[in-house]
Amino acid sequence: MSRREKPKKPLSKKVSTLLEQLQRKRNVRALAKRFLIVCEDCKSAPNYFEALKNYFNLSATSMEVVGSDGHSQPIQVVARAAERMKRAAQRDAGTEPFERVWCAIDGDYGNKIANARAKAEKNKIELAISTKCFEYWLLLHFEESDSSTNDCKALIHALKQKGYIPDYRKGKCDFDAIVPSVREASRRAKKLRKPGIERGDLPEEQNPCSEVYKLIDAILDVMP
Repeated sequence: MSRREKPKKPLSKKVSTLLEQLQRKRNVRALAKRFLIVCEDCKSAPNYFEALKNYFNLSATSMEVVGSDGHSQPIQVVARAAERMKRAAQRDAGTEPFERVWCAIDGDYGNKIANARAKAEKNKIELAISTKCFEYWLLLHFEESDSSTNDCKALIHALKQKGYIPDYRKGKCDFDAIVPSVREASRRAKKLRKPGIERGDLPEEQNPCSEVYKLIDAILDVMP
């Protein structure tokens, strides 16, 4: 019978201080609040946010980015986020709790997002929805596009055809050259987000739109 593994103990104050000092020496920045970002897919969105973390030079403890592990329905993504948030808050987690939790979800799920939004609000989880999909957020790094699309394939085609990311493939894209334009993408996304009767109040009702800018603003607000 194998010995039962002991739960990891939280880092002591002395060890935490030493780690913070080491991070400062390496010019690594720690956010004032700890973030968890759970992405609907396991490819493009997680890779993008990892590149963003590197661009901002954030410590590994400041932001954790995870994919959906194949459970990509909006309600499943939110449930995964709620579970990880709950686990991190336990005494024997060996880590600090998450103070801001976000889910990056594609708006092409339409009405299926309603249940996910209700669960997110109950668990104090925030949603960053892009319609039709995350690739629209990527397109905003290059242009102020307000043209609706039928599906995600059309957005991928635009990224490639216009030469913005000519070799774009989900999970096979290097976002290091793209994320420096994140503030410009946020500016465009805010300008183009126009909820109303004609376009719909919810982000999944407006084609196109992206509310990833809200997540970016949340990060920038607590950045040292």
